[in-house]
Amino acid sequence: MSKLKIGLYLTAIFVAGFVSGVFVTVQVGRHMMPGQADMAARWCRDLQSKMNLTPAQVNKIRPIINEAMGEFKSRVYADMSLNLSNCNARIAAELAPEQKPKFEQIQKEQQDMIRATFGGGTNETPKNP
Repeated sequence: MSKLKIGLYLTAIFVAGFVSGVFVTVQVGRHMMPGQADMAARWCRDLQSKMNLTPAQVNKIRPIINEAMGEFKSRVYADMSLNLSNCNARIAAELAPEQKPKFEQIQKEQQDMIRATFGGGTNETPKNP
């Protein structure tokens, strides 16, 4: 086998492993991590019990916590998308022209999975800040 073929096979194996790893991580994380509403409710309960907050204070604090949880989720989505985009760009540079259409489909599937998990934005490729 030529060195090019071996390199292409190794790249394909790496891409398949990467996609599988992302999928498994998202699935495990989805089952192990509580949802945004659960985390916000728990945080409110902890503050209320540890600080003896009044119901009026809890009612004022709850929207602040909900907003913070939403921002956290958005940032995780943006960071994950950016890192994945950078990784994919580096992988694409190593692929032969005939491999690129298949890799573009894999990239779309990755973004769809991340978007479904985090409820993220559009189909646009994230930009470096």
